Amino acid sequence: MGQSGKELHFYPGQKLLLLLKQGKVVRRSEAWGGPSERVHHEGSMDATPTTPGRYLIYREEAYITRSWIWSSIRWGTKLQDKLSDVWYQVKVSTWASLQKDKGISRAEVIAANFRLYGQRRVPDTWVFNDFGPIAIRYFVDLNGNGRFDQGKETPMGEMFHTTPDNEAQFRRGQPIVMTESHGCIHMKPPDRDVLRREGAFEYGTPFIVHAYSERFK
Repeated sequence: MGQSGKELHFYPGQKLLLLLKQGKVVRRSEAWGGPSERVHHEGSMDATPTTPGRYLIYREEAYITRSWIWSSIRWGTKLQDKLSDVWYQVKVSTWASLQKDKGISRAEVIAANFRLYGQRRVPDTWVFNDFGPIAIRYFVDLNGNGRFDQGKETPMGEMFHTTPDNEAQFRRGQPIVMTESHGCIHMKPPDRDVLRREGAFEYGTPFIVHAYSERFK
């Protein structure tokens, strides 16, 4: 149990995330990890089980990665419709071409926005990052000192996050349909918001990922 008395437990076999305070369950949330066994995806990253272990929460961040082209742009980045292209904001007064930089066409942006939000237009901001607006990172505390040691410890590649589909469903008041991840932990946007308010993702909070065979009773 952390100094604050909070602890997170994830049971991937039950798709269950628990927040404990002083040893008592105070919040249950639906959460989906990766498949119980590796699934190969031709031309894409394999889906793997979420790694069991004991961790500490590190930080929240607007996650970007070059591994997924639509996730190489931060959620919420401002967009401009240039009719033959879409520009995205790089700095306060600097814009760049999606087509030239990322190979993403205006037609693809409009199609993605229509699929998610039912609108045949370029959205005002980027809402297609696969990791949602905020990702919650965690790490293995190798020396057990209760803090993140830069240069000695690294955040896990797996993390808590929502998805563009679930964010759109939530905004549109639709049922939120969860799916397995590639190894991360998928959460519903409203559950993420509640857990954030309750301090579940504060730095140093203990987090345990249980084996797929384990069950919470």
